Amino acid sequence: MKMQYCSIISKNLSAKNTCCVEYTIMQPLTSSQMFKRFVLACLLTTVSCLILAAIFLRITGVPPTYPPLLPQQIISGTIGGAFLVWLGYALLSAFINNQTVLARTVIMLGIVLTVASFYLPYRLTYTTSPRFEGVTVAAQVAQGFLHAVVVGLSLFCFLRRDVR
Repeated sequence: MKMQYCSIISKNLSAKNTCCVEYTIMQPLTSSQMFKRFVLACLLTTVSCLILAAIFLRITGVPPTYPPLLPQQIISGTIGGAFLVWLGYALLSAFINNQTVLARTVIMLGIVLTVASFYLPYRLTYTTSPRFEGVTVAAQVAQGFLHAVVVGLSLFCFLRRDVR
């Protein structure tokens, strides 16, 4: 749905000299737009989380070989997280036509699933695997924060609307 917002700068100006801004309000995304936003989400989350993981690896007191903060796991987690947001958005948009309701539903689902994903870092508290030896509470909080960054940036990419 396209809308026009026009404001007349002065009463003396003709209609040609008015300032008109045309913008889109909550227009559904096409599949190519969704793919572009998925790629954007992958780029933003991967770069952000790689930087954060390098910082967290130094300040959390875990060994340098701590798996959840290594680049391979960060890259797979960010791409996988962005893919799950894309999949969820695509599936929900197939059933929900009202774009405002869709946005609210995706946000609520994102919050619920992010909170549920905090179980993964918590699970490391009682794991006996030697791979995760040296886990600290700070490392668990850092992993939860990285989950929130992936979901937050991915949701931003899919729910932002272009203003024209």
